[in-house]
Amino acid sequence: MRIGDLVRCTFQPSVSCVKSDCAMPMEYHIQGEIGIITNVRWGHVELFRVLFPQFGYTHTISRCGIEIISEK
Repeated sequence: MRIGDLVRCTFQPSVSCVKSDCAMPMEYHIQGEIGIITNVRWGHVELFRVLFPQFGYTHTISRCGIEIISEK
């Protein structure tokens, strides 16, 4: 998977982010939604920043939380 690929989210996170040591609740239902990979971070775990344009929302997701539907 790389930047520009279309993916489908295969799970629903309950937390959108952590601010000041507090978990912020997820505003959008992204399970089953299609997004575009905008950034890839390699390290101990491969993380993808995925834009969900229908919500104007970007979420960081690991490889196991998305499936590729169209490669760039």
